[in-house]
Amino acid sequence: MNASLTENNLRQHTLKSFDVELNQMQAQVAGMVGLVMYQLDQTMQALHDADMAMALKVVERDFKLDQYETQIDNTVIQVLARHCPVANDLRIVISVSKIAYELEKMGDEITCFAKLVSKLFDPASSNPNPKLLADIVKIGDLVRTMLTKLLLALDKHELAQAYLLLQYDRECEIELEEGIRHQLSFILHDARLIHRAMDVMQIMKTLERCGEHSKNIAEYIVFMLEGVDIRHFSAG
Repeated sequence: MNASLTENNLRQHTLKSFDVELNQMQAQVAGMVGLVMYQLDQTMQALHDADMAMALKVVERDFKLDQYETQIDNTVIQVLARHCPVANDLRIVISVSKIAYELEKMGDEITCFAKLVSKLFDPASSNPNPKLLADIVKIGDLVRTMLTKLLLALDKHELAQAYLLLQYDRECEIELEEGIRHQLSFILHDARLIHRAMDVMQIMKTLERCGEHSKNIAEYIVFMLEGVDIRHFSAG
């Protein structure tokens, strides 16, 4: 009787500990998404204000995303070692690890974006024509929307938001293609714009890759919540 009670208490304690660690991982991921959004917002603001110093601060903060990923990886390792999760629980743990990886890569892309913004507004050169920057703003706004939906999908476990992200990724690709056409037309009208236009196209491609990472995260969210791997079937 006493042995049975002790065993039940131990099981309850283990389950409670597991739930606490799962909640900790999910809170860390939400914090990571929030930081990625902040980094993007600050870079877009630096672009709008022609603020080289603000862009460089974004670059300096990139290490914080690395720290988040390390913390999440450590928590994942601890959970696997302590609880040996199976079935749905294991799926959640694996998905969280993969989502953290994608978020860190997205942070790297935004850091690249910030570096290019600081280059655009280097005091040693003239500021770029605002017309060149309009395409960046379009894709940047799309990525911001994707991050918002990503946070909703993670926080509220809303599958609909995850599936919407797959559609937005295609919109990013379309905006990139259209933006490249715009930049090439600017170059054809004024060859002096070629270096600026190349920087702008590199920024657009960087943001489009953020869209790809958001799509990957959406696929992991679907896998986490539904147990369905759609990675090779979402393109259509």
